[in-house]
Amino acid sequence: MTEEQEPAKERADKKRTDPTSQLARGELVHAEVKPLDLSGIPSVITGIAMWAVAFVVLFVFRDRLEDDGLDWWLWVPVAGFGLGLIGLWYCKRRWTAIQAGHRSATED
Repeated sequence: MTEEQEPAKERADKKRTDPTSQLARGELVHAEVKPLDLSGIPSVITGIAMWAVAFVVLFVFRDRLEDDGLDWWLWVPVAGFGLGLIGLWYCKRRWTAIQAGHRSATED
């Protein structure tokens, strides 16, 4: 018997088990989760390090990149590294202001 042929009572008894339906019925509870990193500084430093590694890897293959006409790829991690330094400056300035009480942690 297909779902269309099932009696209406049996279909009504079946509960949907997807998370959205469970949340709508109040069966799922959200735990209070605190932010892991308010400053953002470790994340930005990780990104800067990854751009530096990407530059070194591409620098090793620069001759092949030039042969393929892709030598501009070498400048992408340089730009990422530079923008990461700007982001680091911003995050440090923001975190200092938060700790000094000049702005709230949720304000941006």
